[in-house]
Amino acid sequence: MRINTQQLRLASQLGFLALLLLAGWEFHRFVQAALAGAPLPQRPPAAEGFLPISSLMSLKLLAVTGELHRAHPAGVFILLGALAMSFAAAKSFCGWLCPFGLLSETLWKLRRRLSVPLYPPAWLHYPLASLKYLLLGFFAWAIAGMDAASLRAFLDSPYNLVADAKMYFFFARLSPLALGVIAAVLLLSLAVPYFWCRYLCPYGALLVPASLAAPLRVRRDPSACTACGSCVRACPQGIAVDKAAAVRSENCVSCARCVEACPSPGALGFRLSDKARPLRPVLLPLATALVFLCVVWLAMLFGAWRSGVTDGEYSRLLRSHDALSHPGRP
Repeated sequence: MRINTQQLRLASQLGFLALLLLAGWEFHRFVQAALAGAPLPQRPPAAEGFLPISSLMSLKLLAVTGELHRAHPAGVFILLGALAMSFAAAKSFCGWLCPFGLLSETLWKLRRRLSVPLYPPAWLHYPLASLKYLLLGFFAWAIAGMDAASLRAFLDSPYNLVADAKMYFFFARLSPLALGVIAAVLLLSLAVPYFWCRYLCPYGALLVPASLAAPLRVRRDPSACTACGSCVRACPQGIAVDKAAAVRSENCVSCARCVEACPSPGALGFRLSDKARPLRPVLLPLATALVFLCVVWLAMLFGAWRSGVTDGEYSRLLRSHDALSHPGRP
């Protein structure tokens, strides 16, 4: 029986989404118990995956001192897993696991049913695409200038110790402005395919360097290519696959749609080099997800997965969370 790669990819995305929803429910129970002063259930470490800035700071502290900070260690390994996965196959974390990638793809499919997807012209695309890199560059510049003492001061701050809960409260108590911004992004994502991923996602920006360096990517054999354009029509990102020897676009998420749409045998394939044999697309989720899971498993094996912040600290800080401000604010 022929395995459908896109069905397998959808199953991978839905499975990861289900795990995140379960973690979200468990974190909701954890926070509510802390606010009520009740005994705390187990806190799900997966919630830390939504703290990329704190994870970057912890990663730098680890690189400079060899010390893994006790708060949000799982966030560091989730980030490392996403980076390793994206290096294993260009930006495969975005295409095979990320729930926001799944949402963007769903909106792209809906838009394709309604009308032809709209891709901004180059003069508008590049200024928009620079937004997430400018934001990431600002944080990278700020973190690069921090020494070990400054990093510890931020990471040890009450605000950072419960940063995951602060994120929870932001979404649990959405202001009209925040709700309007989310609605606007959804509408823009319906109008322009992958608007969030292409122009705003900070995690996606973090993964671009590893993805561009990834040896395994879609490569085209010009001698076998018939220039039919099937690959371009199949690509959700509108990448000119039929013009590239190797697809090195920052927007490629290794979804394999172009490879599967190609009618010419051997013209397109996931290869480590131009001369290498192509990898079957159905093996991508096995290979890339295994990389991600290995990073998480190693963190668990060495006892570096769960937070070192005690239940008592969480309870005390969460009950006064409204008074906690960002360390950079007066």
